[in-house]
Parts: sequence; structure tokens; C-alpha cells
Amino acid sequence: MKPLPEAPSRGADTPFYATPLAVWGIVALWGLTHLLLRALSTPVLGTDDMFENVLVQTLEPGYMLRQPPLYEWLLWSAQQIFGPTIWSALFVKYGLISVAALFLFLIARKALEDPRLAALCAFSYSLYYQFGWNLHEGVTHTVVLTTACAASAFFFVKALETGRLGFYLLFGAVAGAGLLGKHSYPIFVVALVLAALSDGAWRGKIRLSGLVLVPVAAAVVYSPYAMWILTEGLQLFASVSKTMGVASETSHFSRAGEGLGKLAFGLLGFSVILLPVLLLLFWPRYLGRKEPATLAVNEVARLCGRTVLAMILLTAVMIAITGATYVKERHMHPLMLLLPIYLFADLERFGFGRRWRWLTAVVIATGAVVFLARVPGLVAPDKFWCGGKCRHMKPYADLKSPLQALGAGEATLIADDGYTGGNLRVLFPGARVVTDAIPARVPSREKCFFVWEEGDRRPDEPADQRFKEVVFAKTGEPVSTDYLTGSWPHLWKEDGWRTTWWGVAELKPDETLCQ
Repeated sequence: MKPLPEAPSRGADTPFYATPLAVWGIVALWGLTHLLLRALSTPVLGTDDMFENVLVQTLEPGYMLRQPPLYEWLLWSAQQIFGPTIWSALFVKYGLISVAALFLFLIARKALEDPRLAALCAFSYSLYYQFGWNLHEGVTHTVVLTTACAASAFFFVKALETGRLGFYLLFGAVAGAGLLGKHSYPIFVVALVLAALSDGAWRGKIRLSGLVLVPVAAAVVYSPYAMWILTEGLQLFASVSKTMGVASETSHFSRAGEGLGKLAFGLLGFSVILLPVLLLLFWPRYLGRKEPATLAVNEVARLCGRTVLAMILLTAVMIAITGATYVKERHMHPLMLLLPIYLFADLERFGFGRRWRWLTAVVIATGAVVFLARVPGLVAPDKFWCGGKCRHMKPYADLKSPLQALGAGEATLIADDGYTGGNLRVLFPGARVVTDAIPARVPSREKCFFVWEEGDRRPDEPADQRFKEVVFAKTGEPVSTDYLTGSWPHLWKEDGWRTTWWGVAELKPDETLCQ
């Protein structure tokens, strides 16, 4: 990046890397490199993906009350092309992230004068730990939420700038998609509106007729799931309450205090490493050692900053009212999503020139380090490189041949946990996969097997005895039982250095568990 001029002009020539197409393409390429690294190294589904793989055996208007279904709809669609594999999950994830990056760049382009800084701002989201590292394993509905928040913020700004009802309709449609992404999404819309109402520059631009169209468009998009919810009665509140930790027997005051404490730590944790890097590189601004060239950020940047504050305050108020304790760092995406845009717009006022090139170097270096840091855990999955579980490298593939020989290819496969269930569907796309938490929505089959994981040690008990201990429903005597093993891969260790054991029991197809 060239040194930033003191008074950049929007009319200046824009380098290609700072155009919407290039920003989308660069982020998409970044995602593609991680997609290929993961998918070509191991076909195993990891956290969250395995659960979703069992859910989307059929396309449904709703799957669970705890989470709305847009992610499942997208995953089901991808699986029509890539099959029930890791490729589908990664395609949806990185595809959505590239779209989110595009909308964030478009917002940053309105908030900053220099298009190069707007591009750098979009790329700098990779310095958020949750984007740059944690995103690569797990993360499903949160990616939909992030994309919906970025798109809705952009269309809201466009609606305010132009006053056109078409942009209000787009804002409403995206809001409907956000509602289908996560139940927490409405807080972001409320924060956007409150931020605009609090600012005189924006307050007069709000069209009441446009705002009326927003819930109408959102309702149309949301209607399939809404109809499904109506068939489930009032269980939604109970389901969400249990998830958010508001159904605890501890006092409301204690739970609210715990939730607010977790919110504070979550915000701090989410900020790493982006905020520390900005504080380190641009310390003269934060210590008052440099005078700004302009007095204040523009209206769009100010709206971003106020939205962040409104999100934090609204979340804190809701925690205080409900006593929610299920508050984690990985829930902070919508709260912190627009913060980099405001910070970059603020820093742009001070010039800084070469320090922006230093930040560019940090972004590139961090991206390279993260990519390289993922490699050891994929080629040498031992405790030193990826911890004790290393679920993404578990040798489920070794189950395919023996289970295929038993006739599992078109059978009902009942798994004792989501990891086994999701990965059994990878191995046998034509099978009917069931877990204790996810009932089957397709007809039963002529053959039925119960598969459970034993761990890394050879079982001491006979397989028929262990089956009786692990099966989660009442059944008769199994037709047969056996143990199967899988050998973990490793770049330099000998075959068999680590082995995982599974048990398999063939059940009579008329057993209640098999129906």
C-alpha cells in the first residue's frame, strides 16, 4: 500500500484491489485456500458440521426451535451438488464470508475517503480471532448472522441516503433472512434504527413509509419458518431459555451478574488481536500526540460507531432483564461487526501514512501464519499439534469397508452421538442416519445398525454387553455385535500409533429404535 495522502480524494484513481469485485475475489480466494487445505487433508466433519449433516437429510421448513433454518437450507442446497461432505459445509461457510466481506467493504467505502483503506479495513477483519482462526472449524449459523448483519447495515444506509422504497424492501428482505439465521438477529436491526434516530443527520432522512415496508418484507421471507413454529406451540421460549441459561434455579441477580461479566470478557476476547494491533501501531492518536486533519468522522462512520454502542447496551439490558448466562466470545459477532469501520474512519483523519503499510504487513503475515499453523494439526494429529481430541482427523473412513460388508450402505444407521452420526452420513450418503437428538424424517429401511464409539482403548467387555450399556432406547437382543477399529493418520508415525474403537450391533428392522 502506498503512503496515505493527507487529504485523499474520492475522485482519485482507485486501484483494482480496492474495488468491490477485487475485495470479494481476494476474500473468496482466501476462503478457497483454507477450503482446499481442510477438504483435501481430511473428509471428517468437525464441530457443528457433523450435527448439521444429520439434520439436512431432507429439506424442511424448520428443523429445531433453538436455531432457525436458513443455514440448513443453504447446506441442503450445497449438498445437492457436493453431497453430504465437508466440501458442502466449507462451500457455504466461505461463500457467506466472502459476501459478508463485500458488504462490509461497501459500508467502509462510504465511511472512509480512501478506497485503499476501505479495502484494508475489510481484510483486517481477519485479525479478529473469531474470524481469522476460530471460523475455520465449526461455526454454522453465526456465519449466516454475520452476513445478514453486514448486508442489512448496507441496505439501511442506502435506504437512508436515497430515500428509495426499494432499498427499504431490500433491507426488510435481508432482515427476514437474518431472522432465519439466528434468533438474536433482531437486536442488530433495533440497534441500527436507534443509532439513526440518535443522530440528527440521519433522523430526518428516515421515511416512515419505508420503515413500514421493512417488517412486511421480513415477514414474507420469514413466513415458512413462522408457519412451522406455529405447529410447535409455545415451546420456542422454553427451548431458547434453556439454551441461554435463563432457566437456571440460581437467583436472577446472580445470573444477571454472571451474564454481564461474560459479556465484558467476551467483548475483550473478541477484540483480539485487531484492537491491540491498532493501539500499538497508531498509539500517537490514542495518546493525543497527533492532530487530526479533520474534526470528526463522517455520518456513515458515526452511524457504525453508534450502532456498536447500541448493540452493546441492548445486549447488556437484555442480559440484566432475562438473567441469561449463555454468553460467549463467539456470540459477539453482531456487537463488534461495525467497530473496525468506525476505528479506521477515525484513524484516517490523522493521516499516518506508512503506518497503514505496517498494518497491511501485519494482516498479510497473520493470514500466512494462521494458514501454516493449521497444517501440523492436519498432517500430525497428536496432542502436541492439535490437542487431545483432534476430532477432525478421527479415522471414520476405516469404518466404511466393514460396515459396507454388513449392508450398511442403504440401512438405518443409529449413532450414539452427533460426531459419529454426521460422519456415517459422509461414508454412506444413501443411508438413513439417526441420533438420540435428531429423529429420522425418512422411512425406515430393511436393515438397521446401532454404532457407538468406544474410545482409544481396546474395550474390556464383549460387544453385546457394551451394546446394552450404551444403547439409548429399549431394544431386544441384537442380531449380532462386533467391534471395529480405525487407525489414525500421521505424517511420520507408524500405522497404528493411535487407534479408535467403535462397536456395531445389527438390530431387527422392526425394533422401535429402527423405525
